[in-house]
Formats: sequence, structure tokens, C-alpha cells
Amino acid sequence: MGSMRRVWQNWWMQLVGGILMAAIAVLPWLWIGEKDRAILPVASDDALGLIIVFALTALLGSWCVRRVGRGRTGFAVVTAVGMFLGMLALGAQGIQATNPAAFSGDLSKASVHQLWVFGSLLVISQAWYFLSAKLRLPVAALFYAMLAVSLGYWLQIVASLIAGAQSYAIYLGYAGALILGLILGFVGFLRASNLIFWVLSLAIQWVMPAVVDSAARVIQSEVGFAKGLRAFGKNFSATVLEVPWQTPLIISLATAMLTSVIIVIVRKARRR
Repeated sequence: MGSMRRVWQNWWMQLVGGILMAAIAVLPWLWIGEKDRAILPVASDDALGLIIVFALTALLGSWCVRRVGRGRTGFAVVTAVGMFLGMLALGAQGIQATNPAAFSGDLSKASVHQLWVFGSLLVISQAWYFLSAKLRLPVAALFYAMLAVSLGYWLQIVASLIAGAQSYAIYLGYAGALILGLILGFVGFLRASNLIFWVLSLAIQWVMPAVVDSAARVIQSEVGFAKGLRAFGKNFSATVLEVPWQTPLIISLATAMLTSVIIVIVRKARRR
């Protein structure tokens, strides 16, 4: 493990790592985009997929900074540059595949829409990446709760592409709840302030599927900003109460409590 960390200290490895995060997140769309030759999901057809790619990239990048880079700012910046370059290449390839004349100045309406959505999600994902990577873990857990839902969606998409794995897709959807539970376990529950972050994180986890689905519908409808906000509010209020929250909540709490207890036991054993 120490030798691996030494390799990651090289700036070029951090840059490659950031590009790799984007490549992993977009991997399922190498199959899905086979017909139109666009690797990155198209906003007008698969806005949900586009949101998942950006959210998962931010989640993977943040984990890499905390686990491998030990939260160092330089590591986070260089990795972010790699993620940015990877996404930029994927965005350019998607525009080239769907609108070959775009780089000659002939942008179609769909390409303009894709660029606006792509740019907005790129900025948001980079912001969420830095916040989840650099903030104290109890506060960062709030942002992880927003990003973790993407892992469940991503695994379900992967399962749908593998013969015989479709029957497990419903269980893979709870991967985000499991990850959030592990994060909350490391946050711990011995401080009252940490319990507040537990409650807030679990509440965010509950509403995030409705947020993501509503945002995807608005993006695909290609309406203006004001109409989009109204449509988002309407879709969200109609969807959020239908989101099944019991199972994800139980998984997150059980994982968090088990992880917290194990960490407390290990720490006490080390002190002795």
C-alpha cells in the first residue's frame, strides 16, 4: 500500500487518475452509445445518464483524494484537472458524433442544449467534488449523500447490460445507501453534532432520487429556466412521496451503526 501511495504522489499519475475516474463513470455508455457513436449520454435523450456520469465522477474523485491523497489540496487540484480534461474530451466526442458540422460553426439546437447542460453539470460536479473532498467528514457527508445515489443507478445500468445480472439490479440500487452508511460510520455518533449530520444526510438520501429524476425530466423537456423551475417543483412534489425510503434508511443506519461500533472497538484496542 505504501508503494502505491508513492506512485500516486507523481503529478502525472494524479492527472491520469482523474481521467480514469471519468472513463469509469462513462463505461456503460460505451455499449449504450454504440448506435449513435456518442459515448457521453445526450441531454435530450438520456439526461439521467448524464447526471449519473458527472455525479459518479465527483464521488470517485473525492474518495481518491481522501483515501489516496490524504486530503491534500495539490492532489485534489491535479486530479480535478484530469477529471476536467476527461469530461471535456468526452463532451467534444459526443458533439462530433451527433453533430459533425458543429466544429465548423454549424451548431444544431440539440447541440446547443447539450453544451448548456454539459457546462452546467461540469461546474456543479467540480464544486461538489471539492466540497466533499476538502470539508470535514461530518459536513462532507451531506455532499456524499447527494452523490452516492449515482452509484446505485450506475450499477443498475451495468447489470442491465450483463446477461443474467438483471435480476440483481434492484439490490444493486441500494449500493448508495450502503456507501452512505459506511461514511456515517466513520463520522461516528459519540458527538451530538455528528448525529445532526446523520439525520440531515439520511434526509438528503431520501429526497435525492426524486431530485435526480425531476431534474432529468426538466432537462429533456428543453424548456426555459423559469418554466424549468416550475416543472421541477411540480415533478419533485409529485415524486418525492412515492420514493421508497424504508429500505435505504435501514441499510444506511445498520451499516453506520455497525461501522461505528467496529471503529470504536478498534480504537480502544489500539490504546491498550
